[in-house]
This record gives sequence, structure tokens and C-alpha cells, in this order.
Amino acid sequence: MASMKECCCGVDVHKSFIIAVIAKFKDKEVTFTKYKRFSTFTSGLREFKEWLRSHNCYDVCVESTGKYYIPVYRIIADEEFHVDVVHPKYVKAPRGKKNDKRDAKRIADMYMRDHIAEYSIIPPAEIQAIRDLTRYRRKTVNTMTAEKNRMLNCLTVSCIKLDEVLSDVFGKTGQAIIEQIIERNGCDFDPKPYMDRRVKAPVEDFRRALDGNVTPSTLINMKIIQERLGSLGKQKAELESNMESLSKDFSRQLEILDSAPGIDTISAISIISEIGVDMGVFGSVKKFLSWVGLVPQNNESAGKKKSTRIGKGNNWLKPVIVQCAYSAIRDKKHPEMRAKYLAIKKRRGHGKAIVAIAKRLMSAVYYMLLRDEEYSPRSGIDSAPRRGYLKLDSLIAYYQAKGYKIVADDGEILQAEPSLSAQTPDGNAAEPTVEVA
Repeated sequence: MASMKECCCGVDVHKSFIIAVIAKFKDKEVTFTKYKRFSTFTSGLREFKEWLRSHNCYDVCVESTGKYYIPVYRIIADEEFHVDVVHPKYVKAPRGKKNDKRDAKRIADMYMRDHIAEYSIIPPAEIQAIRDLTRYRRKTVNTMTAEKNRMLNCLTVSCIKLDEVLSDVFGKTGQAIIEQIIERNGCDFDPKPYMDRRVKAPVEDFRRALDGNVTPSTLINMKIIQERLGSLGKQKAELESNMESLSKDFSRQLEILDSAPGIDTISAISIISEIGVDMGVFGSVKKFLSWVGLVPQNNESAGKKKSTRIGKGNNWLKPVIVQCAYSAIRDKKHPEMRAKYLAIKKRRGHGKAIVAIAKRLMSAVYYMLLRDEEYSPRSGIDSAPRRGYLKLDSLIAYYQAKGYKIVADDGEILQAEPSLSAQTPDGNAAEPTVEVA
């Protein structure tokens, strides 16, 4: 049985106020002695902190309601007070027996008895500052994508087929042509001076693609979209610059993550901002992967298994990891990632294969940060073939190719000079042997 806390406080958080209940354990009974409502203005939260101090209550459990719990946590949590944040799903009251006072009482009672399944992970202030910027950058990128889709719609309704002759409409050539369409109020111009030398499509295809009709209203939309894309591009660049500036204290961790396939500097900063640098808070790699949302769920009832798709997890981190997985399977320096992807894709399909690579990457991230070491691939090429029947000659040839001396029962060395030199764990050359019966 878990030890009971002598005194603790449960807090039900709302936008304009909080309800606090102090619970005390005495004579093997839990009593709820104090109930009070406080404003969520800074003065009200400071009053709440003094109220806790006056009752010698230094263990506080706060329900994570939207963003409203954040100022409560930041003002209360310090070296004197220990504050835990809990997701509402772990302390939710049954329907029909729910009000603000009961919610706070329920939180305090479960917190005192240590009946809460798990608490939310609150990173240090430095990590939270980076997280604010990385999430804002992601929203900026999403907004840019939406604006680009609107621009493509404008081109489509005007029968301008740039997407048929360009792999990226918003590349150098595409942007130059779109600007000319806006400036000239139409498509009556020669596209050749605005084509980059790397474009493979012939000029005649471009001229046919620009044979469209742009209405005045469409031109207005295109102009506004172009200006907004320029503004968002500057905003994105500024956010990335500030992200790199705030991440200087974690240069070692960023260097470690950069060594992994598919992870660049911006992706590494985004990963650090979501998971932090202390992997000890997750307990194990299985719990870490479950928190990210890359493992199948258990959903079984009456012996019937229902959907076991991956969990929701961290919706800010998961898209970043999936993008890194796409880059990893294209990284020629790490062929083991693509080999693993193709092996799974053959059996399970593209979607499950990409999720498997993302899971593989996050497992590597966990151990890299935990052990403070750079990425070390495990390609599996040094293991003997598992399938099929191997003849003795084939097995001997296999291990000889790996640099082993093959020794028979009578001690005769079948190959005195290995073709490849093996190494011991300390990096020194070794001559491993394999006995052949």
C-alpha cells in the first residue's frame, strides 16, 4: 500500500477562478478541512499561495484544464511547494455526481492516497520557452500550406497548368511566373526569361500551361495570397532564428540528435522542446514510445480484439518524427533504414512501415539522450542468415567473409589469414574463431 500524504491540496481550475480543497490524514482517516475559491488574477493566485503556506500545505495537485492551469503552476511551483499536474481523464467524476467543489475534493483524495495513474510531465522553463516558439512555427508552416493551396486553386480555376510542368509551383521558377502574372494582370508574356536553367520541361510546354484566363477577382486574391506568403516566410525565418538562439544551452543534445538519420537542426530543436533532455522522467523506452503515440493500443473485450491502431500521443511531436522518418528512408548514408522500411512495406504496407521507422528513430533518440552518445546504426549485416538450410561449406564461407578463422575439431586452421579484421569492444584488433564440428 502506498504511503499516505499528511496534508495536500486538490485544485479544480477554471478560466476565471479556482476551487481549492485541503485534505489532511489523521488517525487513519482523511478529512477535508478547508474549501476556498480564488480568482485567477495574479493577485488571487498569490493569495492562494499564502493561504497554502498558512495551513502548512506544500503538496498541491492541479487539474490540467486547457491553458488555464499554466499560470497557476508557474506562480505556485517553486523550491518550497511541490506541484503535480494531472490530466482530467484520470480524475474525472461520474456523471450526475459532479460539481466544482466535489471535483477539487476528488482530486485531493486521490492525490493523498496516490491513486492517480500518472502525472503530466512538466519540462523546465528553458524547454517551455523553446516549445512556445516551435509550436508557433508549426502553426505558421500550416498557415503557409493553406495559403499555397489557395494559390493553387486560383491557378486551377484560371486554367493555368504550372503544376503540370513544374515539380514545385512555389520554387524559383514558379514564384517568378506567378509574380509576373500578378504584375501584368494576366498571362500575356513569354515565360522563357523567368525559367531556371534546371527546369527540364521545354518552353513550349510552359507557353501552353500559361494559356489561361485570369479574372480581376482572381488577380486580387492572388496578390493578397502572395503578400501573405512573403510575410509568413519572414515570420518563419525569425522564429527559427530565435529557436536556435534559445537552444544554445542544449548544443550537446542537438549535436547528438543531428547524428541520427533524417533529423536536421530544426527537427532536433522541435524534438528537444517536446521531450526535454532528461529521459529519466519517462521510466523506460516503452513508456516513452507510448507517450509519443507510436505503439499499438490494447482494445479487447469478450475475447474480441478491436482496432489496435497507434494511440493519439503527442500531436505536436508525432508529425515531426514522421517527417524525419520520410527523410531517413532516403538517406543514403544509412541504408539500414530503407532496408527496414522496404522489408515491412512488403508485408504490412507503406503506412505501417513509416510508423515503424518513426518508432525506430524515437527509440534511438531515447537511448542517445539517455546515454549521451551519438547515433550508431545496427544494420544486422553481421548476423548469420536465419532462414533456410545452410550447408557447412556455405557457413564456413560466410564466416570467412566476416574475418573469422575457421577451426576444425582437430585444431586445423582452415583459413590462416582472415579477409577482414575483426575488432574487440575496446577497438583493438582481434582474431575471433569459430569451431567447426
